[in-house]
Amino acid sequence: MKTNISLPRPHWILREHTAALLIALMLAGCSTSSRGRASHLDDNIDLSDENLALYEQKRWDEGSTIPNAMPGELFDDIQFEYDSSLIRAESHEAIRRNAEALKSDTTLRVEVEGHCDKRGTSEYNLALGEQRARGVKTLLMNYGVMDDQISTVSYGEEIPLDPSDSESAYAKNRRVHFAVYRLKN
Repeated sequence: MKTNISLPRPHWILREHTAALLIALMLAGCSTSSRGRASHLDDNIDLSDENLALYEQKRWDEGSTIPNAMPGELFDDIQFEYDSSLIRAESHEAIRRNAEALKSDTTLRVEVEGHCDKRGTSEYNLALGEQRARGVKTLLMNYGVMDDQISTVSYGEEIPLDPSDSESAYAKNRRVHFAVYRLKN
């Protein structure tokens, strides 16, 4: 008498592994850093945890919706095209200058934040923001910054610079933001 043994079909195994991988990636993308951070460096500012919190609060109180570097200075945001994580050629020089600043002071750390416009699903935008952040991290490392000086996080569409529905707003929101902080001694 034969016993029928049902073995899992290959496509079911693939589906189960794919689902587990997607869940793991989504959970990994939800992590954030609780470290103190500043949006740009100012030699006149003491970046202790207490002063950093006051500094960030002051920037928010002054009307800035998102703490941000001044255009043209170190750690200015890097912009991206729609639905792309490709780093524009004109952004390479700014990233190189950021790398030089990080290499010159090994107590500096940067969290590279990936952001997207609100078009697309939340899951897709989290993944795209992560690709953008990791791409910039890779370029910083290619310019000689140590891996332990850089962390990445994706906020997807959750923290827009401009919440309006226009092409110019969408363009502002497709970015990588540098949150820079100094390690305590």
